[in-house]
Amino acid sequence: MALSMGKLRGLQQVSTDKGIFAILACDQRGALRRMMEKAGRSPITYDTMVQMKHDIVAPLAPLATGVLLDPEYGAAQLITRGALPGRVGLVVALEATGYEDREGDRLTRLLDGWSVAKIKAMGAAAVKLLIYYNPRREAAAEHQRQLVAQVAKECQAYDIPFMLEPVTYPSRDGDQEGYIREKPDLVVETAQHFSGMGVDLLKMEFPVHPEGDDDPGLWREACQRLDEACGPPWALLSAGVDFDTYCRQLETACQAGASGFVAGRAIWREAVEITDEAARQAFLAGAMPARLQKLADIAAAHGRPWSARPSHAYSAADAPADWYAAYPGFAG
Repeated sequence: MALSMGKLRGLQQVSTDKGIFAILACDQRGALRRMMEKAGRSPITYDTMVQMKHDIVAPLAPLATGVLLDPEYGAAQLITRGALPGRVGLVVALEATGYEDREGDRLTRLLDGWSVAKIKAMGAAAVKLLIYYNPRREAAAEHQRQLVAQVAKECQAYDIPFMLEPVTYPSRDGDQEGYIREKPDLVVETAQHFSGMGVDLLKMEFPVHPEGDDDPGLWREACQRLDEACGPPWALLSAGVDFDTYCRQLETACQAGASGFVAGRAIWREAVEITDEAARQAFLAGAMPARLQKLADIAAAHGRPWSARPSHAYSAADAPADWYAAYPGFAG
C-alpha cells in the first residue's frame, strides 16, 4: 500500500527514524478535571487546566516522538507557550470529551467548531478520534462505524494521517465480570472492524482486562491475536493502569508486533495527584521523564516499525519529476 505524501510525512513526524511511536497523550479533559477535583485542586478553571497540561508536557515533549493534545486546553495553548518543540509531531483530538449515553450505548460526538481541516491548517501531523465501541451492540456499532468512515474520508481529502482510538465497553450494562471475560475477543473484533476503513494508526487497548488473568502466556497469545487482527500499525494506549503494569503490557505488545505506544496517565498521573509542591516538582523533573524514557527504550527494543507491517506494507513510490502537478492537495 503506497501512502500519500501527506500521510507518509505525518507518520514520519510522530515516530522515530526507525518507525517506532513514542507518543505522549495529554488530551484528557473530563478525566483530567475529575482527577484534579479528587486531588482537591480548586477552583478548576480554564487557566488551571491549561497550566496543568503545560506542567506535564513541557518536561516530557522533548523525549517524545509526538504529543497528543486537545484543542480546548492544549494544542494551540502549548504551542504559543513554547512547551511543544517544533521537531515533535503534534496529534490533535477531534472528538468532544465524554460520550452521549443512549440507553447504555456510548456514542462519540465531534467537538463543535472543530474539524479535520482546522487540525491540518494549524500544522498538526495527525488527527485522532476516540470512539467507544462494542461490536456486539449492533445499532451503536453501526453509528460509530459511520462516524469513522466520515472522518477517514476527510483525512484522505486533507492528506493527513488518521489515528483511531477504539475503546471497548460491556456488552451488557453493568456486567463487569462478563466484560473481563469477553474483553480479549472484543478488542480483537474491534481491530478487525476498523482495519479496512482508511485508518492509518490504531491506538489499541491491551487485550486483557487489568482485573483479568495476568499469566504471561495468556498475555502473549492475546496480543498475537490482536496483531493478526490489525491491518494498519498499532500502538498501545495505557488506559490509566499503573506504570509497572504498563511497562509489562508494552513489552508484551511490542514483542507481538505493536509499533510503540501512545500513553498518558501511566506516565504523569502523580503530577495531578501530588499536592505537596516540592514533591510534585521533584516528580515532574525526575520520575516522570524517566518513565517516558523507559517506555521509549522498551518500544525501541521490541517494537515493529510501522513501515514493516506484514499485512499492510507501507511505502511510498519514488516521486516522478512532475509529481507536484498531479498531487491533488486539499480536495476541499
